[in-house]
Amino acid sequence: MIVVLRLGATPPEVEEVERELALRGLETRKVESGGRMLLHIIAGPTRRARPVVKLEQVEALVPTSGPRVRREGRRFYPYHFVNWSAFSVALLGVLVFLAGMFPTGIGQEIDPRSAPAELPTPWYLRAPLMFVALFPESLAWLGWSIFALGGVFLFALPFIDRSTGSTARVFRVIVALLLASFLLASLKGAFA
Repeated sequence: MIVVLRLGATPPEVEEVERELALRGLETRKVESGGRMLLHIIAGPTRRARPVVKLEQVEALVPTSGPRVRREGRRFYPYHFVNWSAFSVALLGVLVFLAGMFPTGIGQEIDPRSAPAELPTPWYLRAPLMFVALFPESLAWLGWSIFALGGVFLFALPFIDRSTGSTARVFRVIVALLLASFLLASLKGAFA
């Protein structure tokens, strides 16, 4: 943070502001810019400098760090990347937890004289299979293709959608509802 002193501040006035900042645990260095004396806070919690604005020698406080939001919104990396990574890890944790809660079991002992019984589909594959079952058998490949493209679309969404404001929030709610319905269909498949 930079403390901007008023034009024509005398050295004793600058020292008074420096002392006031030092009392608040802030380390500063003097910088002159455009005929005006500035105090650059180089160490300490900068929020402690706010009361110094009340001094008559101080004209303004200029923040030099903190979260910066661009006009078109936050950058994909690291902000959205970290959020989506955390969401992915949480979703993976939920899936691992559910897979542990509903194991398929060891099953019957193998009999080499008879053909093996048909294995039931694992619960976590039942949601995609329910989606593919909506298509005729001759177009099952189309169902799998749409399902795969949906996954690619979700991954590429931060690169595609640059909107801000209420439309972005609505879109996030729609994506969350789609993921929740996928999880619900998987759970329904576990109990079927």
